[in-house]
Amino acid sequence: MQLQTNILNNFAISRFNEYYLPSINRHTFDNIDSKTIYEKNFKNLLHQKDNLNIIIGMDSGLLANYVLEAKFPDGSKFVFIELSSVLPLLVIDIPQHLQKKLIIVDESAVDEILSQDEIKIYITKGQYRLFPSLAVTAKHVDDYNTLLNDIESKLQNMSFQSQIDSTQKIFIHTQLANISDNHTQAKILKNTFSGQTCIVIAGGPSLDENIDWIYENRNNLFIICVSRIAGRLAKLSITPDIIVSVDPQDVSFNVSRDMFDLSDNSILVHSYHVSPKILSQWQGQCLYMGQRLPWDDKNDRDNIITVGPTVTNSSVRLAIEMGFTRILLSGVDFCYSKSGYTHASGTPEANQGPCLGHNTVWVETYEGYPAETLLQLRHAMESLEQEAQAYPDVDIINLSNRTAKITGISYVNPDNIQLDTLQSKSLENINIKYSSHDLTAMKTELTKVTVDFEKVFSLVKKAKKLSLTLNLNSNLSVKTMDEINKIEDRLNRKYSNLSTLIKFYGYHEFSNFLTTRDKDNWTQTHINNMTKSYYDAFSSICGIMLSLIENAHEKIQFRLKEMSDTPLSELAVRWKKENQPGRFLIWQKMHKQHILVQSESDLLLELSLLFKQNITPVKQTYTGVLNSNSAMNHVYTKIIRLNQSKNHYGLALTASNLLPFIAQNTEANRLYHLALSFQLSLEQQPQQALDALLAIPEELCTEMELKNIILLALKLSNLELAEATLVKILTHSDEYMPQYAHILKLQGKTQQSVNAYLDYLEKYPSDTQTWIKLGLFMIEINQVEASHTAFSNAIDADPNNQVAQEYLAELTRLMASSL
Repeated sequence: MQLQTNILNNFAISRFNEYYLPSINRHTFDNIDSKTIYEKNFKNLLHQKDNLNIIIGMDSGLLANYVLEAKFPDGSKFVFIELSSVLPLLVIDIPQHLQKKLIIVDESAVDEILSQDEIKIYITKGQYRLFPSLAVTAKHVDDYNTLLNDIESKLQNMSFQSQIDSTQKIFIHTQLANISDNHTQAKILKNTFSGQTCIVIAGGPSLDENIDWIYENRNNLFIICVSRIAGRLAKLSITPDIIVSVDPQDVSFNVSRDMFDLSDNSILVHSYHVSPKILSQWQGQCLYMGQRLPWDDKNDRDNIITVGPTVTNSSVRLAIEMGFTRILLSGVDFCYSKSGYTHASGTPEANQGPCLGHNTVWVETYEGYPAETLLQLRHAMESLEQEAQAYPDVDIINLSNRTAKITGISYVNPDNIQLDTLQSKSLENINIKYSSHDLTAMKTELTKVTVDFEKVFSLVKKAKKLSLTLNLNSNLSVKTMDEINKIEDRLNRKYSNLSTLIKFYGYHEFSNFLTTRDKDNWTQTHINNMTKSYYDAFSSICGIMLSLIENAHEKIQFRLKEMSDTPLSELAVRWKKENQPGRFLIWQKMHKQHILVQSESDLLLELSLLFKQNITPVKQTYTGVLNSNSAMNHVYTKIIRLNQSKNHYGLALTASNLLPFIAQNTEANRLYHLALSFQLSLEQQPQQALDALLAIPEELCTEMELKNIILLALKLSNLELAEATLVKILTHSDEYMPQYAHILKLQGKTQQSVNAYLDYLEKYPSDTQTWIKLGLFMIEINQVEASHTAFSNAIDADPNNQVAQEYLAELTRLMASSL
């Protein structure tokens, strides 16, 4: 026997005269009407203009009707995604005028819906929300959990891609801020180590298993490492030759603080958009990858480029460009460790404990087992695979078999790596171009481009002013629009580079110009407002760009002051303001002959203490697994997903990672035993699986645990346990009453079984299958008239039911022959 877990086509009527499916909504609407519940739980759903609302499940149709009865906010759209097993049971009448604003589909149509241009615009603009219905939130229908997870994953993928397209602002911002410090191109490193071996070290967990081998062979390895791991290597007496940093965010400085102790021994190779907080305070040699000026690449076309999406990808490309023909990888995992860790020990991420609740994908490791990874890391894997394909003459080797397997990259145990003696690690050809001459040339370039930007700004402001008059006089609108178009044409012809840069920088602001409204509903006023929005964005971003260029200009002037005899006290004011006290070290190197007076010595001591505070990591203690990304509701969804996909290995990992927390967290306790039970059940160990569930304290058991206890008890023929647990689960839903009646029947409790059937059918008289079961039961105990009545009721509920018709005909003949 299998416990009924399908959606039953049995509607109940609440005391508020609302029809709902108990299989979906249990007792949700028994005591409170749906509108009252929705007003409390979805009060913001109907107030957001120009927003896409994606709702999983319709709560037996009640949630869809609630939305339909409300006034739709302007520009809003609602997409209900219902299970294919439920949607045919529901009839939702969508008025003609709302059919483009409210869409109802099942899971099979999701990809088609999300691929629509209008939907993509909502997602690109970040104007969308995902809502679980009450039935989904209740978590008792497994298919809803799967559907919610699938939609979350699809939206994350789309949002991730749109973020790549729309978050360019910080890259341009840092590029302009770094103009004064991006002085020497990384291309001078090209082919400096042709035919030799290097190692690229990242921060993945596998670094821990390779670290001793790296230490022993450090003198015969040219070491390139990502900035976050440089400090740990130094503490182990492993000095990287090159440190690579690419992230524009200040968080990059926070996780890379220890690298500053290596400025005398390592070269920093960085992206043009690296965090200014790192670049401005690095007192050692540094080289930039990519393009120095955002509007002109003529001087950087042959420079080594930054390859995304991670710093590891850029590090491998750098090694290839330097001519290395064998590149060893360590800490390049691109996946979680078996214990759920994403980074090597000693890193802030490792100190936060294992990641349990991320929405992950699975990849294969060289060892052959599956491992979890994030979407971003899978993109990094794909990028590295492309590098391997593009450079087939370069042998890229991962030193750990516990890392994600990448086509074109092999695994070799480090004990089997033969290293030649490395003659020299020195980079004699490096010629640092940081000079007043270089800064003056950049100052001239910025002055020139400022003039052009001001001309663009003037034209844009003129177009914006014209756009404001479009709605005032319809007769003049055509002429006004013609003038605007002429300005736009001039911007695109004469200042195409700057116009493109402005739109690239202001992608988010310009996306407001895009509309999600159907073209059939466009009015002239709406079109005019779109034009106004376009030039609002153009004007706003142009003004911001001018301000950024002015800041870059001022920074160059300040750098020239640092080289001159400007008083240290004046320089220190800006260093403190920008929280970059480490500049004093660079100043000291430029002014070695300067004799300090007491006030300057005191000031340098103050700056030194500030810098030391900045580069001293705040000790992070592990506060437990319950951080935002590992919230237990996400862990539950993950466990259900792993069970449905029969991933017993993933369940074993999840259970193992939950085990340390079961003593202090009741939800972790419940989920540990649930994951363990699912794992053991998939491994055909039903008694052990049942024991795992019975180990959960009774007060922690939810419907999910009770349901699986019943299934396992039946599998093991433990009818007493099945009966006792069914009594408990009936408090959650009447849906289980037929199973309860059947268990009573199996135990010979005939009258109790009949009563249970009749109690259920009195409440749900349209349940044809249960009437048939009762009819067969009555035949077994020789109650022919009762059986006849049961099959008659089955036909009343479903006149076309062939099984009921056949049994009823046979019983009619039998009763006639006995007369």
